[in-house]
Amino acid sequence: MCGIIGYVGPRKVVPVIIEGLRKLEYRGYDSAGMAILEKGELVVVKKRGKLKALEEAIEGKEYTATTGMGHTRWATHGRVEDRNAHPHVDCKGAIAVIHNGIIENYQVLRDGLIEKGHVFVSETDTEVIAHLMEEQIDAGADLLDAARKTALQLDGAFAFLVLAKAFPGRIVAVRRLSPLVLGVGVGEMILGSDTPALLEYTHRIIPLHDGDIVEINDKGYAFYSLEDGHAFDRTPMTVQWNAAAAEKQGYKHFMLKEIHEQPVVIRDTLYGRIDIESGHVELEEFQGQPVPDHISIVAAGTSYHASRVGKYLLEELARIPTEVSFSSEYRYQRPIVRPGTMGIAVTQSGETIDTLAALRLQRSLGAKVVAITNRPESTVSRESDVTFVTQAGLEIGVAATKSFMAQLIAFYLIALNFGQRNGTLDAETSAHYASQLSSLSQKCEQVLEYAGIMETIARKFYKVHDMIYVGRGVNYPIALEGALKMKEISYIHAEGYAAGELKHGPIALLDEDVPVVGILPKGALYEKIYSNLQESIARDSPLVVLADRKDKRAQAIATDFIPMPPVEELFSPVIYSLPLQLLAYYTADGKGLDVDQPRNLAKSVTVE
Repeated sequence: MCGIIGYVGPRKVVPVIIEGLRKLEYRGYDSAGMAILEKGELVVVKKRGKLKALEEAIEGKEYTATTGMGHTRWATHGRVEDRNAHPHVDCKGAIAVIHNGIIENYQVLRDGLIEKGHVFVSETDTEVIAHLMEEQIDAGADLLDAARKTALQLDGAFAFLVLAKAFPGRIVAVRRLSPLVLGVGVGEMILGSDTPALLEYTHRIIPLHDGDIVEINDKGYAFYSLEDGHAFDRTPMTVQWNAAAAEKQGYKHFMLKEIHEQPVVIRDTLYGRIDIESGHVELEEFQGQPVPDHISIVAAGTSYHASRVGKYLLEELARIPTEVSFSSEYRYQRPIVRPGTMGIAVTQSGETIDTLAALRLQRSLGAKVVAITNRPESTVSRESDVTFVTQAGLEIGVAATKSFMAQLIAFYLIALNFGQRNGTLDAETSAHYASQLSSLSQKCEQVLEYAGIMETIARKFYKVHDMIYVGRGVNYPIALEGALKMKEISYIHAEGYAAGELKHGPIALLDEDVPVVGILPKGALYEKIYSNLQESIARDSPLVVLADRKDKRAQAIATDFIPMPPVEELFSPVIYSLPLQLLAYYTADGKGLDVDQPRNLAKSVTVE
């Protein structure tokens, strides 16, 4: 989950590294460091803490180097200390390595290297790469061959970059499972863990595939196979995002900006896929694909909650039996894949390693596999039979908001498409649902106009230690997601429950110090949820209620009331998720916490 950047070209490399790391810091921010080739010498600077600590360490120094690399860390092996920050070097201080991922056999390799006389200074798994490189180069290998032979000794998921004093103007990168992207500029090459770090220099990119090695210099790039060392070519693709998409554009935080972008995300994801008049949903991605008899969804974190809504929609609208599994658990369950099963992997980044592993297992068991992702260039997209690309745009905030919204809309579209194709939805019903779906963008804009209400309510939560979120039916996953957002960025312990489950244990937690957030849209489950919320009041819990703005009964029982636009229960998850995002945002911001970079988290989880 760390951020990696490497550059070779005519520019002074240090500003390139710093700006690249700034755009990748959402991937990890425990420490930051850089390695450059400065006047024939390898210079390494690294500091614990956020990028600012590295900037302060190099302030006032005039570097002229044009080859270098940088790293921002999400700690796995080794505590957050200067010595565990990347880059790591060999015994002679002549080879530098930066790495994202986990080397599973590092202890065995480390022990063997120590027996040979190598001295280690860190607790990390990464340092073994530098010492293995030293062994290969001392034996006569050049930089490319040494990197390949080193990588073949490593078990695990990794992407690493290496440069060496003896090979100026060159960087070699290796990818196995962990993401890495090459940016192809004019007379300059840049490598990064993610596309945002490259956009200032080029829009022509090549995502590395598993088992790729690439060498870059100021003349260009060359690809090689990790397995046999043979050279081959990959064709650059052009990405449409621009550098401005990675800026806050006047908002205090990326998260707040991305929450406010959700009405546009809804419109963009619907665009060209639904005919409002007829209700017909046309998904080019699924042309030629039969409607499945059974669906198995794998996802993690926020994507898992979107998938739980997706299960409800697929069963309600298309009457297709659907199961949802945590990606990290799926491949340890001995899953059963029946004939006619479609596997769906949901991942914003397209690089979540647990989800990739689950998708590969689904494929091996005979399922057709579909990716729902925000990243068409990603690994999950390349490895799927079908890719549904959501239109969330670049999401920088670690706590997912607009990508979650895009995933919800994707599931509405897929469920409607399947229901229309298998005959469970007639034309009149389809037209009605299409109208409802098309109205959600405007309803979300109305919710955002009430942001001040959420900010006021959030002030009551600054000193709270525990919260309970409740919903039923299609909104139970929204309770889970609301609780996740609150604990992710405000560090308040929050749990989501199906409202009817309160009395089966969690009600023991309720008292005047434990607020309950209730999701109460008009619909078939209204009376049930209303009764469940009464149970909370009887235990003196402060009650925050999200309900139709004209709902006098909900207002009467609420300690704090969040007025919502009228919406059918089936479509309520879309608009009811926004206030919960804002509650979490304003609570965290009011507590003075780092909203965009919450502790211990990273945007894309690329390690098991």
